[in-house]
Amino acid sequence: MNTGRLYRDWSQRIGSVLACLFLWSCDVMKEDTDNCGVYLEFIYNYNMEYVDSFDPWVNTVDIFVFDTDERFLFTKHARREELVGGKQMLLADNLPVGHYKILTVGGLTNHFRVSDVRGNALSPGETMLEDVRIALERISQTVSHEFSPLWIGKTIEIDYKADRGVYPVSLVKNTNHFHVLLAEVGGSSAGRADRPAFIFEILTPEGAVYGHDNVPRVQEPVTYMPYSLMAGEGPEVLSGGHVNTVRLLYDEDYDYKLIVYDTRTGLRAWDYDLMKLLESRKPMLRPDGSTLPVQEFLDRQSEWRLVILYKEGENPSGFVALSIEVNGWIVWRNDIEV
Repeated sequence: MNTGRLYRDWSQRIGSVLACLFLWSCDVMKEDTDNCGVYLEFIYNYNMEYVDSFDPWVNTVDIFVFDTDERFLFTKHARREELVGGKQMLLADNLPVGHYKILTVGGLTNHFRVSDVRGNALSPGETMLEDVRIALERISQTVSHEFSPLWIGKTIEIDYKADRGVYPVSLVKNTNHFHVLLAEVGGSSAGRADRPAFIFEILTPEGAVYGHDNVPRVQEPVTYMPYSLMAGEGPEVLSGGHVNTVRLLYDEDYDYKLIVYDTRTGLRAWDYDLMKLLESRKPMLRPDGSTLPVQEFLDRQSEWRLVILYKEGENPSGFVALSIEVNGWIVWRNDIEV
C-alpha cells in the first residue's frame, strides 16, 4: 500500500472539508458581519490635497483577480454607488481559501482597454499577470480627442482564510489635463480673431501602454494635440485650448516637449522642455515635512494651467515668458528662448 499517497489524499479531503466549514460558518454569521469574505477598500488620496477623494472623482472600479501562480481568474465591475459605504467591494461570494493577486482600474471607459500583450481580452486560466496591458485607445501616434480620467491601483496580494478581511487599494491617477493660453504682450490681435494665431501640442516619449505595475511597456513618441482650440478673445489672448495626456514620468530617458506652431506659416515657432517647467512648480515638502519626490508630485498633480507670452520682435521666436499655475499659485519663467 502506498501510505504516502493515501496520506496526501486524506489531507486534501480534510482540507476541502475544513474550507467548506469555514465558508459555512461565514454563511451563518452573515446577519452579524453583513457578508463574510474579502473586501477591497478603494482609496484615492494620492493627490495634492492629501485627502481621500475616491468619492466624488472615481465613478467605477474594475478588478482583475489572479491566482497564486499569477494566472487570470475573473474580473468584477462596480459603480461607486454599488460599493459598500461607497468604497468597499466584496471580492467574490464563496471565494475558495487561497492566495490571490488583484489589479484595480478606476474609471475604465472605452477610451482605454485592458488586454494581454497581443491586444486580446484576458483569458481565464491562461493570461498571466505580467502579460496584462492597460492602454490608451489610439489609432496613430497623434491623439487629438478628449479622454476620460483613469486610475490604476497598485497590484495587491491577499491571503484569504475565509475571514472578513479588508484590504486597502491605493489608486494613482494616470491622466492629466492641460489648459494652455497664448497671450500677446504690448500688441493687438485685432483682425486675427477668426482663427488661432498659434497652435500647440505636447510631445511625450512613451506609448501610453502600461503593465500591472503602472510602468510603461512601450517607448515611442506620442503627440497630444488640443481637443478644444479657440481663437483669442480680446486684444491680448492669441489662442487657447485644452489637452489631455497620460501619466507623466520623471526619468532622464523621457523627454517631454511643449511645442508651438505658427498657423500663418505652419512652421514650428518655439518649443520648451515641459518637464523642466513642471518640476519648477514642485513643492519641496509634503504636509508632514518629508521631502516630496518629483515623480510623486507629477502623480499627485493632474490639473495644469500654462500661459505663454508672446511679443513681436522681442527675440527670434517672439516668445518671452511662460507661467504655470498649480492650485492657485503661479510661477513665471523668463528663460524660455529657443
